[in-house]
Amino acid sequence: MSTTQQTPARLYGGWRKSKTMGIGLLNTGQTVIVVVAILLPIFIVNAAGMTTLVVTVPVALVVIALACWQRHGMPLLDLAVGRVRWQWAHWRGETSYRGLYLPHPRVLDLPGVLAPTKLLRVEDTGSGGGRAGLIWNQATGQFAATLLLSPNGTLLSARGQAESQVSSWADTLARLADEDAVDAATVTMQITPASGAALADHARERMASGAPALAKATLRELVDATPRASATMAAWFTLVMNPAKAAEKPSTPAEAAAEALRCLDGVDLGGAGADVLRRATDTDLIRIVRGAFRPHELDAPAAEIAELTWDEAGPVAADDWQTRYDHDGYSSVTWVLREAPRKAVPYSVLLPLLAPGRFSRRITIGYRVLPTEEAAAVVQREVNASDARQEYRTQTRRSTTRRERADAEAADRTAHQEAHGAGLVQWTIHVTTTARPEDLEAAKREVEQIAKKSGGLRFRFAYHSQAAAFAAGLPVGVHPLAA
Repeated sequence: MSTTQQTPARLYGGWRKSKTMGIGLLNTGQTVIVVVAILLPIFIVNAAGMTTLVVTVPVALVVIALACWQRHGMPLLDLAVGRVRWQWAHWRGETSYRGLYLPHPRVLDLPGVLAPTKLLRVEDTGSGGGRAGLIWNQATGQFAATLLLSPNGTLLSARGQAESQVSSWADTLARLADEDAVDAATVTMQITPASGAALADHARERMASGAPALAKATLRELVDATPRASATMAAWFTLVMNPAKAAEKPSTPAEAAAEALRCLDGVDLGGAGADVLRRATDTDLIRIVRGAFRPHELDAPAAEIAELTWDEAGPVAADDWQTRYDHDGYSSVTWVLREAPRKAVPYSVLLPLLAPGRFSRRITIGYRVLPTEEAAAVVQREVNASDARQEYRTQTRRSTTRRERADAEAADRTAHQEAHGAGLVQWTIHVTTTARPEDLEAAKREVEQIAKKSGGLRFRFAYHSQAAAFAAGLPVGVHPLAA
């Protein structure tokens, strides 16, 4: 009798937040604020007398409390500063956009962080060939180029094959570190509920007239039984590049566009479980952006989309609120990653987020692969900060918690892996849901319930920056890691 021995599933983990030197659990910025808040009343007393303590001490205590206490994984001071900046912009009318009232020719094509972007149509005569669309950010000089993907999925794949695809994706990211011009990369999955009409039409058009009656009846039954569970899924991979950082700096916009396309063509996704359909054209980009602001036009006829210009891809009206973004009769809410899983997780950790639901959902994973020299400096800084915190605990005779020991071990392990040739990647996740205003609360509950099943991933609202976080999920090159 023979037995088959199952190999244990491979788990992934070891993520940690970047930490700098500081007192105790505080980072460098918080430590500076606390020290200044303590010293400033003393200097003022020496200059103006003891009576100033009545004002300076309460103010200092408030500042220290705001800098030390946290909410939603952020210092209260950061939340307060964000709220003040948003309120100031709101008073100045900068959180509202009304395209109908812009002068012609328009000064701003799209609202908010999309304002400096310009859509370029490129006719490539090189090895790639064909037409391509590039987004040029005129404020930063960056270009964004996109590949449209067809994800194969892992539900029906053998575990070994799925794990091989994860390793291939890691190799793809590592190769980006050798591209000086690449600032960041994003992968986006957009899940849109379907009414079932498209599925029914697809099945009806392909049903052979001479097929057995039982086969026809079975197919009709399947189509009738699954209209509400059907959904369309779109995926794309976007590279954010700064041609000015290339080894051979381009001297003209045409050369910069060619450099951007060269970097895009160098990305190999064949082993990562996704088939590349083609480069995204200017029409594809307009469709994606317009469909994000107006989901009911996502499946508009190709001839209609081809007639649109870049300024028409955006909304007619939009309002950026503290925890939502209103645009053309729809409302969107975006969450950002607060904390990665503390435990090791399987490759399927993101599957709950990618499951179809009642409302449109967009999941974007953003990456910044650090160049070798920068990675070494970052790792060494993290180790030094960990050692400094340990020395502080020793001097103050405070015992080390298990979480602090685990963090120190993770920092040492990262340094060891980097020293042996591993790459270092900064990453984050944005999750956006879009619905009609009356359905927004239900859409929010759907995402929050799904997020709880995602293996320890924790999210928070993109407070006071909903419009920017919404744009981060679009193939336009707007991403915090690309700044």
